[in-house]
Formats: sequence, structure tokens, C-alpha cells
Amino acid sequence: MNVRSKKSNELNIIQSVIQEAGNPADLRILPFGRELSVYLIYLNSLIPLEKYQDLIGHLPLDRPDREQSRLPMRHETFQADLGITEAVAKLLAGHLLIVKPGTSGIAALDVQGWLKRQPEEPQTERLIRGPREGFVESLDDNIGMIRRWIQDPNLKVEEIVLGRRTKTRVAVLYLDDVAQPRLATEVLRRLKAIHIDGVLESGYIEQLISDRRTSIFPLTQATERSDKAASAILEGRVVILVDKSPSSVIVPVTINEMYQTPEDYYFNFWIGSFLRLIRLLGNNLAVVLPGLYVALVAYHPELLPTQLALSIAGTSSRVPLPLIAEVLLLEIMVEVFREAGLRLPGAVGQTLGVVAGIVLGLSAVQAGLISPSTLAVVSITAIASFTGPNYSVVISWRLLKFIMLIAAAILGLYGIVLSGIAILVHAADLNSFGVSYLAPWAPLQWRTLKDGPFRAPFWARLYRPETWRPQDELRSGGTKKEDEH
Repeated sequence: MNVRSKKSNELNIIQSVIQEAGNPADLRILPFGRELSVYLIYLNSLIPLEKYQDLIGHLPLDRPDREQSRLPMRHETFQADLGITEAVAKLLAGHLLIVKPGTSGIAALDVQGWLKRQPEEPQTERLIRGPREGFVESLDDNIGMIRRWIQDPNLKVEEIVLGRRTKTRVAVLYLDDVAQPRLATEVLRRLKAIHIDGVLESGYIEQLISDRRTSIFPLTQATERSDKAASAILEGRVVILVDKSPSSVIVPVTINEMYQTPEDYYFNFWIGSFLRLIRLLGNNLAVVLPGLYVALVAYHPELLPTQLALSIAGTSSRVPLPLIAEVLLLEIMVEVFREAGLRLPGAVGQTLGVVAGIVLGLSAVQAGLISPSTLAVVSITAIASFTGPNYSVVISWRLLKFIMLIAAAILGLYGIVLSGIAILVHAADLNSFGVSYLAPWAPLQWRTLKDGPFRAPFWARLYRPETWRPQDELRSGGTKKEDEH
């Protein structure tokens, strides 16, 4: 084959790549080498040109194929002899294509030249004490954060690609000698069963692998904290990471984990237990308080202290709205202001919260539109709803609040009891990857229950929670005897 025919073959390959890729405007072709016989093909939007200044000198362009196969590169970093379709798929994923003279295939090199965000503390999971490191939008960087926490060869990382058009990389992480093999197999089975055009965020995965897709409760746990994800892996659970998403998905999950934070273990067990009890109290107030207020005032005022009942009746006498309408109106306005505050810039959102909470509230009371007692109850409920550390379950509590409020307006205290029983029955019927959603209370697990509402000290946490059925149950040798001397 003469030089002209070789050149023609390379140009044909380049032309085929251009056509297969749809001739995008950001496609770049860069001749390289002494005789400009090597062509580099890349998307300028994914790989900035300055990236090549440090990269070109390390490219295995002039090495024989046998030497290339022995290069100490990770899986899929450098691949040779790719077809046109495979090469274009790599090109769209941010790889650098290399067309060398005298070859019929195309080589691809993973350089990851796109913009990345630096790790920072998640806005919705702030801690007083603990690491300030949260996941970012790069899958490889997120896996690296987990590996920094767990430096164990038993940490398995399995990767699949989801989305017919987005080709989103999804990684499944677990400890091979701790997690139940059936759990990891089931997670991979559900992921591989997903057939969808695109996966843009881990929330897609959460909804599609949930055991009960119509339930109001979250049956998976989302977190942006790397320490929280690492802790779940050490317990024998599975973490799912999605490329271009800073939120990881932890499975399985129970209601017990929804009010716990890593900070509980960074303080001593007295402080950790106190914080958990405060969150439990806040969750109960956020769900029950508005309905309980309506039931007691409208149906059972005899259960209230006489002075309190007379005070509420006196302030409510000049309010033109029925009590249930008054409470519903205020609760809806709180939700509107809450949502508006999330969408506005930080400083503006804080100002709006102050104006809405103080100025509008006092103005409504002075105008006789609402009673002071109703304003106090709704304000306490709104503040208590922020004690939940998991945003998904907080939204569930906010929805359940309206269900119990309507039930209380219809049947009084009986409505609260009946709606509470219905919610409890529904929760008892839920499972998350084979684990009861109400564990360790139902079924009752005494060994795991000591790390539920109260945080057990480290010297008493000898075993992993039996809720997850770990292969290696022993977590610690214990230091109780040493602490006593």
C-alpha cells in the first residue's frame, strides 16, 4: 500500500467519524506528529484545547501495538482498534480519538477534560462537627472519595451504563465480604432492568428501583455526604452513584435511618442520643400538631385547660374563617413561602422569610384574618419540620400533615387516631430490598434497637445491625474493659 492510499484510508476513517457523529459544530480534528500523519479527533466542548499541552507528550502514538497492550493503564483508559460506531460513542463520552497511519481501527483515550466542581459541604446536610466533603458531579471523583474512606480490597465497584441516549454511567459499591450477596445481585438486576431514554439524576434511579413506587414514603436514602455513604457501606448496605449527580442512593433503608445523621457518632453517645430525641420530637410535632390543635379546639375543648380554652375562644371569635380553613390557609401559605425561598437567591430568600414570618403574620393577626393561637401553632409546625435531616422524608411528613389535618377536621381525635393507624399499617406493609421498613421495631430486633432512638456508645456497638443481614456480623472487638480502668 503506497503513501497516498494510506492517507486516503485515514481520511475515509475521519470522514466516517464525522458523519456518524452528526457533523457537530464542536468537533475538532488536529494533525499531530512530525509528518502530521496522526490525527486527534475530539469535541472541544468536552476537552479544552489546552488540555493537550500536558497530554500529547504522554500519548502512546509511536509505540507498537504489543507495547501498548502492556501499558499500566486502567480499564477503558486507552482502547485501540475500535470500529466507527464504538469510536463515536467514546467521542461523545469525552474521549480523545487517535487515527494512526497504517491502521484500520481507531484508538480512544479517556482524558476527562470537562469542567468539574470542587467538593464542598452539601447545603441540605450541614453539620456542626464533621468533614465538609460532599459528592460532586463526576462519577470517578465520587468513587475516589469512597475509596479514601474505605481502603479495603473487598470494596467492590461495579459499573453499568443506563439510558439509550444519555449513556449515563452508574456505579454500585459494596463490601463483598459484608453485604449480602443477594442484595448486591438484586440491586444490579433492578438497575439492568431499567430501559429509558435518559438518566439525568440519581432521582430517576430512586423512583425506578423502589419496591413500592406509589408509596408516599421514600424507600431509598439519598445523601450528598461521602462519610454517610461510606458508613452505609461499612454496615453492609449498597451505595449507588450516578455520573453527573452529586446525590448517592443508599439501599436498603428503614424509617430508623431517616432521622439519624453522621454527627450523632462524632459526639459522645449522650449528646448523640439527645440530638436524635430532639429530631423525633420535631418530626412528631411537624406531622401531628396542626391536626391535634384543630381536634382539641373544634371538637374536644373540654380537654384543654380552662384558661387556655377561654383565651383561644376569645381571640378566635372575631376571625371570619372556620378553624380548619384558617389552619389550611396558613399551612398552604407557609409551603408557598418555603418553596419561594428555595428558588430565590440566598439573601433575597432570607429577607422574604423574615417579611413573610413577621410582617405578614402580625398584619394578618391585627386585621383579624387569623387568630394568634393559630399563627403560633403553624409557626411551631414550620420550624419543627426543619429538624428532619433527610429532605425526602421531610416532604413526606409535610404531606402526611395535611392528611391528618383533614382527618382531624372531620372526626376530631378519632380522625387523628384512625389516620395514624392507616399510616402505620401502610408503613408496616413496606419493604426496601427485602428489609422491613419499620425495622428494628417490626420485626423487633433487640440488638439493633439499642442504636435506634438512643445512640449506643462505641464500646457497646460490637455487631453490625442485623437489619441488613451482614455476612460479617462483628464490627468491633470492644473496649469496655479498657475504659473501666
